[in-house]
Amino acid sequence: MQEAQDFKNDSKSLSREIVDIIKIIAGVAIAITGLAYLYIRDQQTDLANKLGKAIIGIAIFFALIAIGEKIANI
Repeated sequence: MQEAQDFKNDSKSLSREIVDIIKIIAGVAIAITGLAYLYIRDQQTDLANKLGKAIIGIAIFFALIAIGEKIANI
């Protein structure tokens, strides 16, 4: 019984660490794509449009992670 409880506690802390790592990666990706978008936005190319959509997608992903984290803490 104790081993099952230890596994539950360890898996909960591991999942929190994984979510934190994913949040860091998403934040860095938003920063990098944001800077790249600022650099190429005046060129009016298809790449600028795709990059803008990627920024929005990463931001939505980041928001969904935050919502899921709030639900998990309830």
